[in-house]
Amino acid sequence: MRQHKINNEFIYNESLREITSLRSNAAFKMTFMRAWCLSYLIENAHQELIIREGVAYAVWGERSQFVSDANLTQLLYLLRRDLQQIGLFELFVTLPRQGIKIDERFIIDAADIPPQAIQYHTHRCNKIISIGIPTLFLLIVLFFLAPFI
Repeated sequence: MRQHKINNEFIYNESLREITSLRSNAAFKMTFMRAWCLSYLIENAHQELIIREGVAYAVWGERSQFVSDANLTQLLYLLRRDLQQIGLFELFVTLPRQGIKIDERFIIDAADIPPQAIQYHTHRCNKIISIGIPTLFLLIVLFFLAPFI
């Protein structure tokens, strides 16, 4: 996953779904759908116009053909509201019946997350699995053997 620095004032971490203000150190965690939407917008910021269908497909995948335009409009509204809570105003503009445009005043840089951060989360999950599965197996065995004890 990647981190994106926006105007040297904000950092968006895709894997954590979190945007942090470098001024105030305030952080805001987003829902999966809003994070996917923001990631798609940031990765396509170089385009003159980002088409709405592309955003819908990035968020909903194959189901995007069944998603109404109102759903996408609502998602973009909620994403704007999330960004405003952290102090990031007018990152993108919706052009009616055309698409979405990233404001030219914003400079977006991307950087990979250091490997240590990813390994930490992987190690933690492996530890949970290595303890959880044997414990679950033991409970199942005890449950079935309980009548015979």
